[in-house]
Amino acid sequence: MQTLACLTENQRPLHFLFFDGLRCKKRVYSLAAEVFILLKYKQLNSKRVYSLAAEVFILLKYEQLNSKKKFAMSRMVTLTLFIITAFTRVGFCNEPFMPVAGNENRQLERTVKNHTYNLLIAKKAITLVNGSFKEGENPENSISASLVQYKVADVNGDGAQDVVVIIEHHGMGSAAFYELSALIQNNGHYLQTKPVLLGGNIEITDFRILSDARSWMPWSPQEISITMLVHKESDSHARPTLEKKACYYFKNNELLDCKEMVVVKKPALYLYPLHKMSVEVVLEPRGTVIQSIPLYKKRWRVIADSNGLIDNKYRYLFYEVALDKHLALPQDGWSVKRSNLSVWFDKYLTNFGLNKSEKNDFKGYWLRNIPASNYYTIKLIHFEIVNDQLGLKIVPEPDSLLRILLCFTPTTEKINMKEPAIKPFKRQGFTVVEWGGILEREAMMAQ
Repeated sequence: MQTLACLTENQRPLHFLFFDGLRCKKRVYSLAAEVFILLKYKQLNSKRVYSLAAEVFILLKYEQLNSKKKFAMSRMVTLTLFIITAFTRVGFCNEPFMPVAGNENRQLERTVKNHTYNLLIAKKAITLVNGSFKEGENPENSISASLVQYKVADVNGDGAQDVVVIIEHHGMGSAAFYELSALIQNNGHYLQTKPVLLGGNIEITDFRILSDARSWMPWSPQEISITMLVHKESDSHARPTLEKKACYYFKNNELLDCKEMVVVKKPALYLYPLHKMSVEVVLEPRGTVIQSIPLYKKRWRVIADSNGLIDNKYRYLFYEVALDKHLALPQDGWSVKRSNLSVWFDKYLTNFGLNKSEKNDFKGYWLRNIPASNYYTIKLIHFEIVNDQLGLKIVPEPDSLLRILLCFTPTTEKINMKEPAIKPFKRQGFTVVEWGGILEREAMMAQ
């Protein structure tokens, strides 16, 4: 990292306690220039921006031993970096860009265009030569294949460059089939995931890799987004006109449909001991913890105060989980109009047992993050199911535990439903309160 160049050889072993301010100031400006160049040419991603911002902070951290005013502009640059970071997380630069040097880029392109791929429909392996493959002369046994598009991204989150590819193949009197797969890098080699069929005789109009735009965290799950034209009944064979969107994500060495991904959004865990004490929290979900604040590593060991403050800085422990399978949903619930959602939160969150601060946290998050819809079906997940799917161990064991998990499903019209009975919650002794939610995709509305 070029930050090291700001320091003299004698200063580096002293962990950067002092450095040449002028040279480092120039380095900060060059970082800012690099960000804006990347932004201009649409090659800025969240990982690169975090790297740049981290480097600026190293400079600023050790600058504090010197003049406070010398780096006023540097702090402004840092703020700019984080503003740009926010833009990258809400769609300004949607697609994560993997920085690849020129030679590496050409080598990677050669690898992708000359790789051996397994075809799902043809049930055979083919080796592309410069992006193409052809075998057989007779219509009965011929097959042709080609590389349609590919994207470079760290699909599995291990820091290595992976590749997502779309392969088209046809022959033997069949339609043109389009298949999606990923080449996962493993010790310098690329291993193909099982292909996923996108469709036959389709037209790819958009292909990109996105991170969750509602999340600012750099390690949120990446989604492979594909927009295509498919045939409707009145279309000619050569011209599909019906637009269709598909979404996939990587898990357990395969690409899965996003409709199968269940993410429990922002469980917020509040701790209210009778007096200041050490608390250990262990998460045991039937799935994977994908986000956390503070960083979760097998457990949290924190100091909780009686006013709810954790480690003198956090009001609650935050995490998100990608579950292995769907939760069992109750039949009863509420059908709430969009314009009545805020009022519904005020009434029912209080009835559930949340205090004013917890209610405002829940309400503020979901009013910002729930997608636009005419109505929402809201279901309260049974306490026993929450405990089973989102295992939680707390030492010392709390005297009172409230876990509120709601499932939101956007609907176009009101649905008649029976309201569930709500059990009153009484806070006594060491109290722990948790709330979270699941957003069901529209494609999953049918229960």
